[in-house]
Amino acid sequence: MRRFGNCKRGIIAWRTFWTILCFILAAAGQLFASAASNQQLAAVFELPKLPSLSGASVDWRQWDSFFTFVVKQFGQEISGDVKDSLADVFLDSRYELTSSIAPGQGGNPVPQLFLNGWRRLSPVMNKALPQLSTQTASQYSSFIAAADKLALGGQAALQTGLINLSPDVLTGMARLIAPSSAGNPLAYNTSVDASLRGLLGLGSPLPAPGPRRSRLDNFFLPSKVQYASILPGWDPRPALAAAPGTVKLNQWVPNDQELQTYLTEVRGLLARLSEIVAGKNKLVDPQRATYRQIFFAAAWQESCWRQFIKKGKSITPLASATGDVGLMQVNRNTWRGIYDLKGLGDDIEYNGNAGGEILAYYLTRYALRKNEDKQEGGNLARATYAAYNGGPGHLSRYRSAKQNPALKKVDEAFWEKYQAVSAGREMDVQLCYRPKK
Repeated sequence: MRRFGNCKRGIIAWRTFWTILCFILAAAGQLFASAASNQQLAAVFELPKLPSLSGASVDWRQWDSFFTFVVKQFGQEISGDVKDSLADVFLDSRYELTSSIAPGQGGNPVPQLFLNGWRRLSPVMNKALPQLSTQTASQYSSFIAAADKLALGGQAALQTGLINLSPDVLTGMARLIAPSSAGNPLAYNTSVDASLRGLLGLGSPLPAPGPRRSRLDNFFLPSKVQYASILPGWDPRPALAAAPGTVKLNQWVPNDQELQTYLTEVRGLLARLSEIVAGKNKLVDPQRATYRQIFFAAAWQESCWRQFIKKGKSITPLASATGDVGLMQVNRNTWRGIYDLKGLGDDIEYNGNAGGEILAYYLTRYALRKNEDKQEGGNLARATYAAYNGGPGHLSRYRSAKQNPALKKVDEAFWEKYQAVSAGREMDVQLCYRPKK
């Protein structure tokens, strides 16, 4: 009994110790305004062991916001190859996030997302430290030490709650690298972020989609002559800015009699967008022709050239359970902050432009730069689509000796469509619409 009493008192003492440390960590997120507070937080993380943190764990949106905040802050401090590596880290982590929150996954994905995200980010940060100013390097060294301590606990400790990624802890870590930032690093924002587009080298945001219109609007909107008889000199149609073909395609779910006309219109849209994107990326033949074929085949693979479908009596954007939407099935979680999420669903031209930009990004910055066409069994089109489908880390998966069976099936389906497009048979996309036997 005496031994038990001593043990009990010891347990109480340890709990008190950890409680005090938890309190310090929670307070650290609010003590970032001064240099002294940064030292306090760094000192806590330099302890031999991290405490069992109290409070609710962050959800995946808060984690994604935190990771994005860190990437953006770090991206402002670096350039060149290191910045390209950071873009890889960001995109691969976003693709992983999208997979981890898919229906049926279950459990809290944040611990594994943290471990994998830090495994990718840590080497890039450590490599960049010598390039940073003394003060900035000191801030990122403290951050690295903190993240290393958390990762040291491993997946089991994170999953069981022995080490808890609470909002206070992540906020405190964010303040290590941005002590004067007034924003909430865990705030989830869906607006287009110019700094994220800059990180990826995509330039200015895509033109915003025009006001939502459907084919029926053409019936209700009279001609310019009729408008002139109502209000001379005023034509409202330019205010409803959208290319004529786009207006016709938005909200259009073709019936059997309309199918050929519909697919011809989509083909024209894809051809126009491919020329715009190819020109923006300064592609020349034969790269321009290859890109155009990739674009046509990817749109076929992703949606059978559809932006909208019918559900009951309603017309709605084509969307998957994992957040892919529209003509190019651009994922709203993966590409949050890069594209206008509403535009991806509402406007076929905006969606096509976004998907075309992503394909060009992977073709020019990955497939071509890494000489995929010069690798054994390599192919620019297959590499580009593999990255489009799975992220930068999937660039060469199609030629892997031990390919995931499900991904192999996806890659082979794309390759079949690409070969058809290359042979001038892109209108075979209509085979998608045949009734299934």
